[in-house]
Amino acid sequence: MALDVPDLQDELVRLRLPAERDVDAITEACQDPEIPRFTRVASPYGRDDALEYVRRTASAWHDGTSAGFVIADAGDDTVLGSIGVMRFDDTRAVAEVGYWVARDARRHGVATRSVRLASRWALRELGIARLELMTRVENVVSQGVAEQAGFTREGVLRSYMTHGCGLADVVMFSMIPADLPA
Repeated sequence: MALDVPDLQDELVRLRLPAERDVDAITEACQDPEIPRFTRVASPYGRDDALEYVRRTASAWHDGTSAGFVIADAGDDTVLGSIGVMRFDDTRAVAEVGYWVARDARRHGVATRSVRLASRWALRELGIARLELMTRVENVVSQGVAEQAGFTREGVLRSYMTHGCGLADVVMFSMIPADLPA
């Protein structure tokens, strides 16, 4: 079942479908070693990877299996990052939110605002009962983003997530519909 693409934005960011016009900006941003260090983005990452991301994201929206967005500047549409609600289970009761933000866009509230927009949409509109956000233990900045976006820290899951360097410990955060403001 295809997902309807929502209009998610505030005065700083707009979450929209990735397009081929974004490929060069996505490729350039993913050259930052911090992105593959803390996310599932491959390294090395080339233009073909970005093209595949755009195509795979469109297919996932059509199939209803995940919802990926480019994080764009609300004013000039510049690519600031990427965020997705993914890994839906069969009943769509549980999903995961993951994101990255380009180096120059960090520390301006882009991640927190984007996580808030995507999370509230997923819980309110998709019927997700539990949304998870995982950060590597050493990624304290993303842990702050999770908390500022309204997620609850649950604890450390040891050797839980596979990264390019092998299994990593992660801090698990969650959000459920009862956590949302009225």
